[in-house]
This record gives sequence, C-alpha cells and structure tokens, in this order.
Amino acid sequence: MYNSYFGFSESPFNVTPDPRFFYTNPVYLEAYANLRYGIEAKKGFIVITGEVGTGKTTLLRKLLHSLENTIHSTFTFNTCLSFPELLQVTLQDLGLAPTSTSKVTMLEQLNDYLIKQLKQSHSVTMLIDEAQDLSDEVLENLRLLSNLETDREKLLQIVLMGQPELETKLDQIRLRQLKQRVALRCRLGPLKDEEVGPYIDFRLRTAGYEGTNLFHHDAVRQIFFYSKGIPRLINIICDNALLISYAESKKLVSADTIKEVARDLRIAPEGQVTKTDNVLAPKTGKQTLNPQISDQIGEHKLGRLVSAGVGTLLGILFFVGAASVMDPQNFLNMAGRSLEVVKHNLNQESVPKKANAAVEFKRREQRVVIQYGATIYQIASEVYGTNAVLGMDLIKEFNPQIKNLNWVSAGQELLLPSLTQETLLRPQTDGTYHIIVASFRSRTGADEYIRLLSNQGHPVIITPQRVSDDLLLYRLEIGDLKNLEEANQIWQTGLKNEWLAFAGSAGETR
Repeated sequence: MYNSYFGFSESPFNVTPDPRFFYTNPVYLEAYANLRYGIEAKKGFIVITGEVGTGKTTLLRKLLHSLENTIHSTFTFNTCLSFPELLQVTLQDLGLAPTSTSKVTMLEQLNDYLIKQLKQSHSVTMLIDEAQDLSDEVLENLRLLSNLETDREKLLQIVLMGQPELETKLDQIRLRQLKQRVALRCRLGPLKDEEVGPYIDFRLRTAGYEGTNLFHHDAVRQIFFYSKGIPRLINIICDNALLISYAESKKLVSADTIKEVARDLRIAPEGQVTKTDNVLAPKTGKQTLNPQISDQIGEHKLGRLVSAGVGTLLGILFFVGAASVMDPQNFLNMAGRSLEVVKHNLNQESVPKKANAAVEFKRREQRVVIQYGATIYQIASEVYGTNAVLGMDLIKEFNPQIKNLNWVSAGQELLLPSLTQETLLRPQTDGTYHIIVASFRSRTGADEYIRLLSNQGHPVIITPQRVSDDLLLYRLEIGDLKNLEEANQIWQTGLKNEWLAFAGSAGETR
C-alpha cells in the first residue's frame, strides 16, 4: 500500500526469507563462512542455531543461491517426519524416484548416487531447517547416515539449522555420538543496538529507497528496545510503522509511532508495563502515583516516562543520556536540532507527563520493588529513558548489595538515584570536584566523546565500571574543578558554551 508513497520498488520489510535482503554483519558472515567451508571441505555435520526470527532460514536461502553447480543440495523444512519419510524427501530433492519405501533400499539408492557424484568430483549436502523438531530417533539415524564415506572424505554433508533447543537436544547422553560428529558449530544472535539503524537502511536501499533518513533516530532506538534486535520483529515493527505513517501522510517515522505499533501488536519486551501489570511496584510512602496517569496508560500509545523537578539538569542530561547510548555523530546531529528546547527547559521546572512505569520521578531517590520477570536494563530503560546506560551505572553504584546486575531477585528493593546535581556533582578528597557526564557501553564511543569534550578545554576522566559479569561500562567525568563555585559554573553554563560548539561541529560534518 505504501511503496509508491515512500518511493520503494518493493516492500522492504517482508518477513519472507529473501536472500537479497541478507544483512551481512560479522555474526552472519561468520555463520555463512562456516557453512561454505564445512560443505566445500566436506566436514560432515554442521550445526547452526539461533533464536526465533534471527534469520536462520534466510541464511540457508542465501547459501542455496550461492552454491556452485558441482554441489547438489536438498532442503528440508518439515521436520515432523520419520526417518524413512526424510529419506524419501531427500531422494526426491535430488531428482531420484524412490524405487521402494524400504529404508534399506532407499539407503542403497542414496549411497549409489553419492558415489556417482564423487566420481564426477561433485558433492552433496543435506540442509535441514527447524532441526530442533527432529526426534531423537531421526537424529541418531542421521548420524548413521553420515557413515556414508570413503577412506578420505564424507560423501554427504549434513547441516542442522535450528533454535537453541537443538543444542539442548545434542547435549543429551543418548546423542553424545552425534554431538562428537559435529565438526563446525555457530550461533546466530540478535542485532546489536548500533546495528539496527544500518540494518533498516540496508533493507530500505535494497527496496529501492533513495531518500534521506526515513526513521527518526529516536524511532530506531525504540525499535531496538521493543525488538531486542530480532530481525523478524524489526521487520514487523517497521512494516506497521510505515503503514501508519502512510495513513497519516507523514514522511518520517517517529518514536511515538513505534510505541503505537508495539502496543497494537502486543510485542512490548518482557517486563514492559501494561494497564494490569506494573513492572515497578512503588512502596507506600516512597512514591506518588497520579491516578489519572494510571488510567491513561491503557488509553494512550505507550506514554513516555519523564523526570520531574530536575531544573537545570534536564537540559544537560538530555545530551548526557544521548551520548550514553548513541554514536557521537548521531549525538552531534541531535544536539543541533534540540538545543532551543533544552535552553528553554533550563529556566523552568519540568512537569511530569505520562509514566508507563507507574513512577512519578522526582528529585529525591526512588525505591521500587523488583517484580518477577523484570531486569535492571528494563527498569533503567523505563525510568531513565535515553539515559538508560547512565542509569544502570548509577543503579549499580547506589545499590552495593547487588554484585551483578544480571542477578536480581523478585521482591528485592532497588534504589533509583535521581539524575540531579546532588547525584552527579562529586566532591573529591583533595577539595576538587568532578561532574559525571555520561556512561558508555563501548570504549570506542567513550574515546570519541572524550575527544569532543577535550576540544572544549575540559579534562575528562574515564573510569571502567563493572556492573555485571558480561558488561563493563565506561563512566566519563569532567575533572579538576578547583572548587564548588567552579563546578557550579560549569554545571550552569556548560550547555550555553559547550553544546553550541557541538552543534556547530555537527553542521560541519553532516
């Protein structure tokens, strides 16, 4: 419906496994290379796993379209079959008519075909999708099938593609012989947050789009938040968002549109608050919930959680949070567009708007009770919004009882530090002061941001903060502020003198 409106030659976000839309990030390239190498080097068994919607079938389709004429392949996607039925399907895919339904006869027929192809320097591969649904009996027979070999090489290469449950199956004691036959193994993971934008752009360009950015950068962040980087969910969200934008005659997909889609499709991530299920349960006397806000949660399209009473900090932290989760170039571009709004907020108190976490976020710290299924990342995303990475950093600091943010328990009380001058302005033992300005998940992003701040004459201190077993954050602070007066001056005037320069710099690099 919207292709001509946006200038597409075809729909960019179909969920069919079209190999032309195969996105070549490092993980997918590694999996593809493993498949090619395993088949061409005749390694026998190859196992590729990945969560639902991560592009496993698309990977197989890409492989099928790239195999040389000397490689003959079969592709099985219906795995609710007995082994004789699987043999029948395999022979038919190879262009052979089964002479009998006898398992022994079909095995002999297949073996003859494999030897014939070997004499012609050809090879044969069996590709099985949804392999997690294969019965243990079929898997064991596939192991026996791999015994079709010469003294020097395997006659049949078998690729098992499936969900993570396949790995669990192969770990069974009864299948240990098959597990030992697996020569290559690879796992597809979701896209990282910084890959979602390029992924969307790649599909748009493949579909013939030649315009400028179609999705606002805030919308891209929301797409990652709701999809968790799963390509299929990204496609579904983007497709629906484009349809809504077309219906409203808009040429730019906004973050609000993505929230609307997420709610309409009921694909909010685990722990997301709904009208009847609060992730964050406020403790009596510690937090205030406006009853009207609670009612509006079910009526509006995933309203944003907005901090209240942050005064001057609101302006600066708008950029602090952006720097925490965005690459520097996008951060600079956003700075120029949003400067006037931020300057306006410097002179007035901020009024809380809709709060989907049922928390009215005030100056003082808040205490919440972790509900079942919630994670610190989800809580930080809901409470701090674009400041989520900085929020996680501070949550870990202000809750010393939590040694690892990956390991929290339902019912555990959590202190959420407010993003205020009292929290981020840090006196030092020598009488100087530091100001926490950002936290990054990658050292590359941190180093680039340090360069930007250093160009403005600010000495920057970087401190690694281990918040979980697998996550190291990089906290940045403006340091060497001689006294409280100087620290307050940087705090109050940093926006005017500093971010204007950043906005100018962004204009030069667009």
